[in-house]
Amino acid sequence: MKQRSALRQRGAALLIMVTIISLGATWYLVSRLNTESGLAGAAAKARNTKVLNQAKAALIGYVASQAAIAGENRPGALPCPVAPGNFNDAANDGIVSYPCTLPIVGRFPWKTMGLEKLVDVSGEPLWYAVASGWAGAGTVINSDCTSASSGMACATGRLTVDGATSDVIALIIAPGPRLNVSASTNCTAWNQARSTTGSPDARNYLECQNATWPADASFASTGPGGSFNDQVVTITVTELMPAIEAAIAKRIALEIVPELNRVYKPSVWGFSGADPALAPGYADGKPLYPWAAPFANPGPGAGTSSYAGAAGTYQGLLPFNQVNCTASASNPRCLPGAALTSWASSPDAYDGGGWGYIQTQSCWWETGNAARVCEGEYHENDTYPSNPGMRIEMQATLRNVAMGLRRLDSTRMQVEARNDGSATWLAQAVSYAPTMNSDGSLTIRFWADLPNIDSMGWGTYAQYRIRMERLVMNDHALLDTTDPTTGWFARNEWYRVLYYSVARGFTTDALAAAVRETACPTSTSGSPIYPFNSSCLTVTNVAPAGRQRAILILAGRGINGNPRPSAALADYLEFGNRTGNFEKQTVTGVGLNLLVDTGAVNAYAVAAPAVIGKPFQFKAVNANSGASTLNAAAAGAKWLLNADGSPLAAAQIQADAVIEATYDGTDFRLAKRPFNDRVIVVGSN
Repeated sequence: MKQRSALRQRGAALLIMVTIISLGATWYLVSRLNTESGLAGAAAKARNTKVLNQAKAALIGYVASQAAIAGENRPGALPCPVAPGNFNDAANDGIVSYPCTLPIVGRFPWKTMGLEKLVDVSGEPLWYAVASGWAGAGTVINSDCTSASSGMACATGRLTVDGATSDVIALIIAPGPRLNVSASTNCTAWNQARSTTGSPDARNYLECQNATWPADASFASTGPGGSFNDQVVTITVTELMPAIEAAIAKRIALEIVPELNRVYKPSVWGFSGADPALAPGYADGKPLYPWAAPFANPGPGAGTSSYAGAAGTYQGLLPFNQVNCTASASNPRCLPGAALTSWASSPDAYDGGGWGYIQTQSCWWETGNAARVCEGEYHENDTYPSNPGMRIEMQATLRNVAMGLRRLDSTRMQVEARNDGSATWLAQAVSYAPTMNSDGSLTIRFWADLPNIDSMGWGTYAQYRIRMERLVMNDHALLDTTDPTTGWFARNEWYRVLYYSVARGFTTDALAAAVRETACPTSTSGSPIYPFNSSCLTVTNVAPAGRQRAILILAGRGINGNPRPSAALADYLEFGNRTGNFEKQTVTGVGLNLLVDTGAVNAYAVAAPAVIGKPFQFKAVNANSGASTLNAAAAGAKWLLNADGSPLAAAQIQADAVIEATYDGTDFRLAKRPFNDRVIVVGSN
């Protein structure tokens, strides 16, 4: 009995041991499976991240390349998603479809961007969401559209991600395998089912907030476990805008600059140009440019600038004012009537020669001095009645023409004639001769040969009418938002972030004798290159040195942290460009992790260690007034020097500006970074 009992106990112990071993093995297996599952999940996320970033880079590159194309009327616009009807269509899958109503979510348009079909680790094509105003048409896109407070009709739409309003304007989503979504906060219960045909229902691919559009523009990058497997990458204005600005700078150089060089050509405006051999590309001779508009808040919203050029102003805003417009409080650029190109006198018609004479005449102004009209009777030549008729002329001077971008509109000069007592006026061919004056005004004389009264069988006298409209000085095509070539520039209001500088000798000042006597830099032979130019511009890193006639600076998005638009030039231009010490540098961006300056004037401080040779950025609280130090953890207070080792001069650092510095083991060296100005040469020799 005792032996059986012992055997029975040993058997029970063995069974317990086997059970323990089995449980241990099961635990090990489950643990291993969980570990491998986690590793697999990490690998899947890494694979998706790679695909999402590939799609993001392609999207930004596509938008930039499209913005640079001549004829693109809304440069910077994002593409629409694939149309729902093209879901898995052999011919049209992956192709954008316009128009699209925003905000919108749909399949990522891979084929339009020239990509292979991008899929996530589960084999599902990527999805894509776009904020209001950033695709299709209807809103403005420019550098100041980075802020909803800009006041213009900007593409200010943003997507809310994880409950926070941000700078996000688009999302690309890897949808992952299908799920049975459980009801929870921000999640509506839904059992996903996927089909290869028919228009897709986003709820079968995206989960929770990502599937709630168009009810709202809220999205999520995380969600409840077991009910959310979307993986998201964001595209922000800060990331997209530098690429757009590079394309815009190129288009300004290719499309806007040639027009600026043609605005005031010698042959059109009646002044002599320089030797064409000294101005390559300008067979018509040396052009002149308008005076700049004094820099003020470029608006809109709180904008105060009228964009009216001012005599003797050579740096400021491009004079983008309008005269053919209806004035309103919302458009300070509208300067009709006497506000700008006003009449210098009350011109009357006169006998310009020929055969005959004026018998009677009366002259008057049409409403608001919009036009000057003279009407009367002219008589045939009594001695030689069969000779050609007389010539009727009018001469007028219009002020402030060179304060803006104007064109001479010959349709605004009319001469008509008719038999005395007839109801029908006959239009006569008009000729004209303009003369630009050194004060920026324009004198224009125009005339027409009136019909021979005897040849017309009209008797001994007939009637004439001569009329000149103020809009003979009309707005240049650059101001026209509908112009097929340059309309994109005005329509998207890029002039608001464009700075303009012109050498004095290339304004109408050059038409004054005193300016003609002043020589600009000379050639190697010692003879003047341009005898009318007393102040050629110099731009660092732009050749030839000291020979720029006029330049534009695309200010780009604000990078010093201050809201725009504003009246502070420091919110638009970097470093010497604010003071006329123009420079062209490599454009760089602001980092995502700016250090906070806790120091004082000339004594900056940041709470972060300084690593030798590693640059870092901080936002300065104060402008410097001279030599300065920087205190970083471990390094302590050290001199903050220029790259060449010299101490800082006053105002090299502006309040709220982002500064980049590098510790060399002894001192901190200041780099001129970040830099956001793009210099565009208008004229150079």
